[in-house]
Amino acid sequence: MRRYGVNCYNSRMKTPHPKSTRRRLLTILYERYLQDPLEMLTPEDFLEDSTLRREDLAANMHYLHDKNLVELMMGYNPPMFAAARITADGIDLVENRFEFNLRFPPAPGEEEEGMADLPRLMEQLTAEADFSPLDGEARASLLRDVQFLRDEVARPVHRWRMQVIETVLGWIAANFEHPEETLPSLPQIRETIARRED
Repeated sequence: MRRYGVNCYNSRMKTPHPKSTRRRLLTILYERYLQDPLEMLTPEDFLEDSTLRREDLAANMHYLHDKNLVELMMGYNPPMFAAARITADGIDLVENRFEFNLRFPPAPGEEEEGMADLPRLMEQLTAEADFSPLDGEARASLLRDVQFLRDEVARPVHRWRMQVIETVLGWIAANFEHPEETLPSLPQIRETIARRED
């Protein structure tokens, strides 16, 4: 179903590109805001649009929240939100078509399509680091490194600083004798990022 005009699935994968998913979420919230400015949408409301998947909602909605584009009401089932509403910044972005298309393009480029799984993997890495057996300063350092990596790969793919990304991945892995056991998503992240260099 293409209710909001943009097909967010790419031809080679079943995974929707995160930027297309975020664009769709903002569009849905904006259109609902125009109908009723006080209404908040639940995850089930978003899932009525058959192109959105439940597993893509939490990470993408939290990203939009971190960018102050949406408000989230958290319930008893984190990280899944209970309800969401577009903010004034989100409305301004959607109404500025040039900026909206720049930040959340209707059709992401090939390079970005190849990175569609990266946000999910980064969320997984964050959870794995949070549950790692490290304590004290080592734990704080690991969590800072993971956040730094998240910020770096949040940039458009063509602006990634590969030397910085490789260095931070090395710092994260250096915390463990066998990093793939404690952080099973780390090899997948390395493999996904390596595709960008091919």
